[in-house]
Amino acid sequence: MQSGRDSSRLLPSKSTINMAVNVMSQSSEVRVEDKTVHLVVLELHYHAELIKTLYEILQCSNFKITLVTLPSVFKKTALPTTSDDGQLSVYLKKDKESISDFMGRMDPVFRSADILYFNTIRHYWRELNELPFVATSMIRIHNAHCDFARFSHLHRPVINSLGILSHLIRKVLIGREWKLKAQVFEKIDYFMFANQTISDYVVNNGWVDQRKVLPPVLPFGYLGEKEYSADQKDTNTVTIAITGKVTNSKKDFNQVFQALEACLDALDYPIRLVLLGNAGQKHAKSIIRDFKSIESDKFSLDYSEGYVPSEVFEEKVAAVDFFIAPIQVDTHFRKYHEVYGKSKMSGIENDILIYRKPSLVVSQYRMSEPLDRVVGYFDPTPDSLASKIVEWTNNRTFEKVQSAFDNMDSYKRDVIAHNFYKLCREIM
Repeated sequence: MQSGRDSSRLLPSKSTINMAVNVMSQSSEVRVEDKTVHLVVLELHYHAELIKTLYEILQCSNFKITLVTLPSVFKKTALPTTSDDGQLSVYLKKDKESISDFMGRMDPVFRSADILYFNTIRHYWRELNELPFVATSMIRIHNAHCDFARFSHLHRPVINSLGILSHLIRKVLIGREWKLKAQVFEKIDYFMFANQTISDYVVNNGWVDQRKVLPPVLPFGYLGEKEYSADQKDTNTVTIAITGKVTNSKKDFNQVFQALEACLDALDYPIRLVLLGNAGQKHAKSIIRDFKSIESDKFSLDYSEGYVPSEVFEEKVAAVDFFIAPIQVDTHFRKYHEVYGKSKMSGIENDILIYRKPSLVVSQYRMSEPLDRVVGYFDPTPDSLASKIVEWTNNRTFEKVQSAFDNMDSYKRDVIAHNFYKLCREIM
């Protein structure tokens, strides 16, 4: 087992910058490359939706994908165990098989890789240290503070002192999590973050050697190829939506309620609010009660108390004119403070892309080019959001910016696949 890689194999910072510029400027007309890249993907945790997206993107280029994962994760991907063209193969942990034994059984698979791709790493640090780091390896980072600035970003250390103390004793001192994580990260060749803003934030803080940070040419989402527009849409009503679970822990639903309550009389069109997430939990009841209290000929509410079948979800999305993203920017992961838009990414970026819907987004969360062309920002106050809702509704701003989706070549599946293929060939 190697303890690390010779720094001469790492991309120099100038090369990295040039690569980022070159790959993101490719046109949508790409050729199929000749040499197959064998990408072995390891996912032992929970990001099933990202596995599915990864496969959907890389189908557009010359990759052989081997997925090593757990049955519970694989079930959520809705992928086949093998593809008809042989591009995908899947290995699952057996019932009652330990992670250590599973990783040992996969040893030949890991050694066969051109690129060893870690989709998520949250624990199993001891077992991961035993892997054969023979192929070029890369990891996707989802929570930068948790992974790189642990002690300095403990979440509310005074209020959560007992929980943090327990975490430090059980996970850090006894479980040696920080030390084992550092050992795994030392062996990994390259790191890729969700977007350029997070990449720059990590590099500027000196948490990762810049030469090991890859340009984010493989985003978590891609531009949807389906036009999500209703055939018989009611043009006399403006439909807005908020995606994700209905809870104030991630999004400020109270702010949206106060904004709507304040601006309904100023609207030229009635508003229909669709909550595209589970609203059946206990913490959602007060949120639903608030919105229902302002229902009138100017405002109506649509929500679901439980699982929404995909065909129903798509029908609801098709009727949406624009999203609202009242993101609670300050959040946490495990015992660590995270900041949306700085140390981690919000799912609103993927929602905007896949469904081709413009969005109002809280101003603390800034979108990069070209997503910023279909985004309007509001300050984190009810008055600011109310003003934006009136502007976008009465002026039908959401219709004026819709055409910008046609000029987002860098987010098309074939372009992303080509750019990632080129990057993999560059670092192999």
